[in-house]
Order: sequence, then structure tokens, then C-alpha cells
Amino acid sequence: MGAFKVTFNEDPVERWQAGKARKLLQFLLPHRDQVVSRDSLYDALWPEASTAANSSSLKVAVHALRKILQQAQRLHSSEHLNSSLRVHTYESGYKLETHNVWTDFNEFESLVDRAYNAQKNHELHRADELYSKASEIYEGEFLPGLTDDWAATQREWLRSRQLVALNFLSERHLKQGDHLGGIDVCRRTLAVDSLHEDSYRMLISVHAELGQLTQVQRWYRLCVKRLRDELQVPPNDKTQRMYEHALRGEQLSW
Repeated sequence: MGAFKVTFNEDPVERWQAGKARKLLQFLLPHRDQVVSRDSLYDALWPEASTAANSSSLKVAVHALRKILQQAQRLHSSEHLNSSLRVHTYESGYKLETHNVWTDFNEFESLVDRAYNAQKNHELHRADELYSKASEIYEGEFLPGLTDDWAATQREWLRSRQLVALNFLSERHLKQGDHLGGIDVCRRTLAVDSLHEDSYRMLISVHAELGQLTQVQRWYRLCVKRLRDELQVPPNDKTQRMYEHALRGEQLSW
């Protein structure tokens, strides 16, 4: 998530050969330790091209990726590197075999799953801790700039999970009276989804409680503008009622 990078013992792989080796690795990582069919790989790497049964393009990409990974891992062989990335050939396709390999999106998903289970079991302090760790890992969109369907789908799954984590954290801050923490979570939420009305309502609520009606008005107007510009709709009734109550100095119900 965020800028793509591969490191071994904190040393980055900086030299990527021309061609599809880098993109091949990006596609295989979410499917690691699974055999991926050649057709799926062709569709991912050459979505606009008609697949030729005897095309050597995929073999060339696999060979280039193997060479890059082998060279990178060979540099650390004397340091007893306890992890590996290897591409294996099968009759039906290819598999990226991983050993002791950490990826941010896998760790993020694991933390969100564990946090959600803790939340369901009413272990709210534990859920808070795990959601916080997960949200910190989310440094940006999954492979930003890559427009392929498979990347866009993975990007939206991860974005949805981040919003779940941030929604839990924002409500926790609000219930605990932590204004600054709540505002910070809203900032991070709106960076992921600028049309997230719950965050605008929380900002309206927090600033109303602090008696900062100018900020209440500014956040509401920004919400109105973004919804109008992006979706051509007004804020929902709940948001409008909260804003009106805030301006009248009435008690707000979250």
C-alpha cells in the first residue's frame, strides 16, 4: 500500500528489468503460495492483447522475475537470510512460493480480522489496539496508479477495511470525550473517502461541543460542496438535522 517496494534485510530491490517482471510480482503477491493459471496471468499483464497460445511473453516475464529475485537473495546468502521468494512452474501455471515474507496488505487484513473478532466478543480495548495498528499500516492505496481491474478490486477491499477500522476508532474517541483524537481520525477517514458523511457529522458534533460554531459551519459547507460536486446530492437528513441543532446550541445525539 502506497509506494511499491521490495526489500531484503531492509535493502531495497532497485533495479527492475524492462518488461513485465515487476507487474508479475505485484499480481502474484496477493495470490502467493497458490498456482495461478497462465490465462489469468496473461489477462492481468496484457489485458488489451489477444492471448496467443504459443506466446513466449509470459515465459520471458517469469524468467526476468526469477533472475531479479535470485540476484537480490544471493546478496544476502552470507547473512543467513531466513526468507525467500521463488517462482515455480507447474503444468497449469505458476506459483510464487514465499517463506517468512511480510507484506503490508496481508498484515493489515489480518489485524482488521482479529480486531473485528475482538469487537464481536465485546473486547473493545483489544479491538481498539488492533484497529489502531491496522490503520497505521494503511499508508496509502493499494498500488496507486495501477488501473488494472484486479488491482482496483483489491484496492477497494482494502479501502473498505480501513474505513471499518477508522469508523470504530472515531466512535471510541467520541464516546471517551477525546476531541483531538476524534478529529485526527476524521482527517484520516476523509483522506480515504472525502464523501464520508459520518466523519463530517463527528466534526460538527465535536466543534459544537467545544462551542466553535464557525468550524461547525465550515465543515458542513465543505460536506455540502463535496457531495454536490461529486454526487449531485445534498447531505442526508441526519447530517442536516445535526447541523441545525448545533447552530441552535442544542444537545446533539450521535
